[in-house]
Amino acid sequence: MKKVAVISLGCPKNLVDTEHIVGLLKATGDVLFVDNLEDADIIIVNTCGFITPAKEESIDEILTAIEEKKRDPEKKVVVAGCLYQRYRDELKKELPEVDVFIGVDELERSVDKILDRQFQPEKPFLYRHILTPSHIAYLKIAEGCSNNCTYCAIPLIRGPYRSRPEEEIIEEARFLAEKGVKELYIIAQDTTAYGMDKKEKNGLLKLLKKLETVEGIEWIRLMYTYPSHITDELIDYIADSKKVLHYLDVPFQHVTDKVLLSMGRKYFRKYIDELIDKIRTRIPDVALRSTFIVGFPSETEEDFEKLVEFLKEKKLDWVGFFKYSSEEGTAAYNMGDLPEDVKDSRLNLLEEVQYSIFEENNRKFIGKEMRLIVDGPADDMEGYVEARGYRNAYEVDGIVYLKGNYPPGTFVDAKITALASNVDLIAEPIE
Repeated sequence: MKKVAVISLGCPKNLVDTEHIVGLLKATGDVLFVDNLEDADIIIVNTCGFITPAKEESIDEILTAIEEKKRDPEKKVVVAGCLYQRYRDELKKELPEVDVFIGVDELERSVDKILDRQFQPEKPFLYRHILTPSHIAYLKIAEGCSNNCTYCAIPLIRGPYRSRPEEEIIEEARFLAEKGVKELYIIAQDTTAYGMDKKEKNGLLKLLKKLETVEGIEWIRLMYTYPSHITDELIDYIADSKKVLHYLDVPFQHVTDKVLLSMGRKYFRKYIDELIDKIRTRIPDVALRSTFIVGFPSETEEDFEKLVEFLKEKKLDWVGFFKYSSEEGTAAYNMGDLPEDVKDSRLNLLEEVQYSIFEENNRKFIGKEMRLIVDGPADDMEGYVEARGYRNAYEVDGIVYLKGNYPPGTFVDAKITALASNVDLIAEPIE
């Protein structure tokens, strides 16, 4: 029996890859998963290679695993995922201590590569082992990306966009529902491009209609929806859906035409304004999440000020900010880079502005009723559990502290009673 420790870095899409590796290894019956690297015979690091801070974190974790191997040479170190996919030759040369490398296109061979034995099932996705709380799961509907944004390394790492077969996705969703999953997160580099690589129109809409029929799944949450691929039909469908939440994650990345053009985004400011108005008109209670890159090479002080004005005007429900990272191999790499202190000061200002907007938005919910799903005990508030409403995606948005003691995965109708912070709420169950 081999003891295995797993470190999974990066985004939910990478976590799904880790879940596939873990599931395949578990299926052999010969492994025991442990939390501490010291206890492990095999240490697996599933890396991220997207931007510089993520790459640095990946290297740090690999070096920590190698240190463990130096203490006990019998240990095996496995490096998987995006960083290796992007820098295969360099990593093999620089890290001779690593025993096994697994690219993002080799996950199905995990058992073969890690345990030196043949195990390649026909439907490896049905062996997946969920690493999120058991009532939540990510469902990856495509691989790669073809949007070719000038700053993004994903096409270099994962190739062009490839939609998974619809039947396979539905089968995996049923498998997850049987495991107790109630909230499904639809993910890909661009979920709204689903089917476009096969010349299919409204592919995501057709997929959602079928996913709604999966028994046991109660909430379906759409993430990573590319702005110019959001159709009127999709908006209308979400508005009327029983299971697809009134929540949209739409990464705008910037708001001035000049910066959007140099980013290679396929829309301009006028489109953003019209899209937000359209979504909010058709889905009045919608929660909108977005992300923005600050300090892109072409971003002037004026561009930045327009971004600040946009945030104050639109009052988006949730926003994530990222400092621009210049990545070799991307088109933007040759555009130069802004000084780090400029990027830092702009990032700090944006976060400050948005924090007061979070509070303003959240205050509106005091006194309102909301259906919540329980995630688990609240360690920092005795007598409460951590829960979320339709407005809150797991791990990226605020939470709701719900009074009482409920098992994870329980749905509770509650009334919001107060703010716990700028981003978190407090609620009591409706008797």
